Amino acid sequence: MKFDLKQLQAFVTLAQSANYREAAARLFITQPALTKQIQGLELMLGASLFNRGRHGAALTAIGAQLLVQARALVEHGQGFERHALALASGIAGRLNIGFGLSSFELAPTLVARFRQHAPEVLVHLRDMPSAVQHEQLLSGQLQLGFMRRPQREQLHEIPLLTDRLVLAVPTQSIQGDATGLDVEQALTRQPLLQMVGHRCPGLSQQIASFLGANRLTGTIQEAEDIQTLVALVAAGIGNAILPRSVSFIAGPNVTLYPLSGPHSAWEISLVWNPGFHDPIRDNFLKMMTTMAPQRPGSVTRSGDA
Repeated sequence: MKFDLKQLQAFVTLAQSANYREAAARLFITQPALTKQIQGLELMLGASLFNRGRHGAALTAIGAQLLVQARALVEHGQGFERHALALASGIAGRLNIGFGLSSFELAPTLVARFRQHAPEVLVHLRDMPSAVQHEQLLSGQLQLGFMRRPQREQLHEIPLLTDRLVLAVPTQSIQGDATGLDVEQALTRQPLLQMVGHRCPGLSQQIASFLGANRLTGTIQEAEDIQTLVALVAAGIGNAILPRSVSFIAGPNVTLYPLSGPHSAWEISLVWNPGFHDPIRDNFLKMMTTMAPQRPGSVTRSGDA
């Protein structure tokens, strides 16, 4: 037995109006076409659904019993159609976004703006290193990533910001102006605190490259997360080299001294894989391109979003 949603909709509409002419007008079809749909449904069911008379069409006993379920199927089908159209247009569905330490403040802000335009989209922000974002963008597990600039040509990007290393020191340890801080002395006289390598491999490599290029050494102690590092610095346990973007959680007991020179800065971009068709992601990218103009001097590798 095979029947389609149009036949069920014809059955429900005719049952509501009890008139072939009125039901046909509601369905935007001719009366003969409506009659054909009803007859085809009755033939498949092996039962009459309407008693036809001079005053219109009245439900038979079987028709009356089938009406409730038929109406539910029609409403479910219409709901499915609306949801499918919303998904296809990118105004509903799920958006998986990766972000890291450098975009810890920026990413949620942009997601909040996007949610104002697309409230039916469920956004899942996932804190993960750039290397993991890179892999998941290539495999399609991630739709967008706030991460270090990608090295693969198949990943496109919109440059967002430049982050750089800062030396975090206890405010109580500073005598006078912090701009005159001796970095080498700060690293040799106090332990150097940093996150364990597997938590932020990109940052760990950045710090190692900076220390190597500037021939700086220090006794390294590790912590599991950025909040712990900041708390240890505030307590005077040691100093830490961190991204400048942590300034919003540093608090008054930690002073951030900007570092310069080789390997002290890196670019953060919004990255996506255009190889996957994704209307929701594309709507997010449209918001980005209309909200903020490209920065002077930046380079964007991008195709049709």
